[in-house]
Amino acid sequence: MNIKRRFDNRFMAKRKPKLLVIGTGGTIGSKPVENVLKIGEVPQEEIIKIIPRISNIFEIETSNLFRVDSSDIRPENWLTLANFIYYKLKEYDGIVVTSGTNTMAYMASAIAFLIQNLNKPIVFTGAVVDPTQINTDARRNMREAIMCAGNSNIAEPVIVSYEKIIRATKARKVNASEYDAFESVGEEPIAKVERFIYYNNIKFRKKSNSQPKLYSKLETNVGIFKTYPGFDPRRIIEAADSGVKGMVLEGVGIGNLPMPDNRMEEAIKYANSRNAIVVVSSACTMGTYWSEIYRPELGYRFENIKVIPAYDMLTEVAYIKLMWVLGITQDFAEVKKMMQKNYCGEITEIKENKQKIGVVI
Repeated sequence: MNIKRRFDNRFMAKRKPKLLVIGTGGTIGSKPVENVLKIGEVPQEEIIKIIPRISNIFEIETSNLFRVDSSDIRPENWLTLANFIYYKLKEYDGIVVTSGTNTMAYMASAIAFLIQNLNKPIVFTGAVVDPTQINTDARRNMREAIMCAGNSNIAEPVIVSYEKIIRATKARKVNASEYDAFESVGEEPIAKVERFIYYNNIKFRKKSNSQPKLYSKLETNVGIFKTYPGFDPRRIIEAADSGVKGMVLEGVGIGNLPMPDNRMEEAIKYANSRNAIVVVSSACTMGTYWSEIYRPELGYRFENIKVIPAYDMLTEVAYIKLMWVLGITQDFAEVKKMMQKNYCGEITEIKENKQKIGVVI
């Protein structure tokens, strides 16, 4: 029996990692048809076939869940994808999701909130150039994503693009036409992937025996409002009257709102009266010292209104997180507590006893 156990352990050590590649559409699954890029014409298995020796290293299965342009993806699609991934996780060592790059960061962030306590990687990748072209980045990104899903020690949703492994909730598409399309905002990428995976000195969730948890509800009646010089606060009143449950106001600097008179304050108070939660984010990269100037710069401006500062959370991530939180509770105190709590690397928490941000409940 001991001999058999030793043999089994050696066999398991040499087992090829088993991966699932899920296609959702985008350029990586497209090709020109009559001079128009046709979404979903290239199944993921065709891309995998042309990656040299990849099948010698990994056991790969594929599924094409959606065949849509990523600009047309809706929150309902995120819920479908989360449900599909959750019930497939136990069968595989890692998951790769291919999608269009335009809204990939939204999708990856949504999965980070919808499937928590992960024990293995969920890797998102795509392409800027379709896989039928000689200069395509589809093969390269697919190869690197498969390496991350099969060989890394990461157990959280990430985006892999142009040799970078980026935490989903810190990823942003910054270039529309070049291969180096994504950046990690506010922190280094988790790792660089070339022939091997080289980790940077930042914390990330590692593989474990934990049991993932699925959330199956989003409050989709949430909006983003970009503020700017001359922004009309009546837009907030109109949104509240339309029944919006939550709104993210993207401010300037570290999250400042245009408040030259009392109209912005009155509009936010009106939204509060209609039970619409207001979150304030920033259009900027926050920098190293943002927490030291947050209270002096913003506290006095927000002290008479009920808003929830998003700290260093990206606007698009605050939007997704607010949908997730409102799917759980609509009590302002609980929403504030959850919005300012770190769940998947999306926010730096500030302790209230050290620095009280100007929010009145």
